[in-house]
Amino acid sequence: MSTVQHQIAELIAIGNDGRMYATEPVKLRRLVASELAREAGLAQPDLRQAGVGLVALGEHRGARQVLTRALSRATTPRQTVATLINLGDAHRYGGDLVGAEPHYTRAIETAKSSCPEILHFAMQHYGKHLLDARNPKRAAEVLKEVLRVRRKIGDQALIASTQEALNLARAAVGRRTA
Repeated sequence: MSTVQHQIAELIAIGNDGRMYATEPVKLRRLVASELAREAGLAQPDLRQAGVGLVALGEHRGARQVLTRALSRATTPRQTVATLINLGDAHRYGGDLVGAEPHYTRAIETAKSSCPEILHFAMQHYGKHLLDARNPKRAAEVLKEVLRVRRKIGDQALIASTQEALNLARAAVGRRTA
């Protein structure tokens, strides 16, 4: 991770709703603007991270534009999957659930065929998307599979993140059947 990628990441946190937000919006906005001012010279991961910063700032339209350009610069399947996930999030956070879906499904397909070791990340984001799209039963199915994989990996933070999302999906299923 480059210095600037790390600086941007340090200014982003995950809220109780599982979404990214800027911890210091003014500082993050300034850093992202500085990066985008030199976009032509940025490596793909740096451009993607600037797009993620825009997502965290709530600038979803700008994030989608930057992330689309980052996607066109992806040179590896991992870069493609990560950028597709971020593009899906940019659409989803902005309320465009229909626009988000193809990015998540393409990320899942790419991960399955080219980098299965990161498939659980794509599926986790897709599960959260399904929850937002008011399909909690399918979200729970997807998230159960993610939890199974993450338990095998043994990363407690990933397990906790998935368990939280799965609990939300299960609660939503209960509300829909009550």
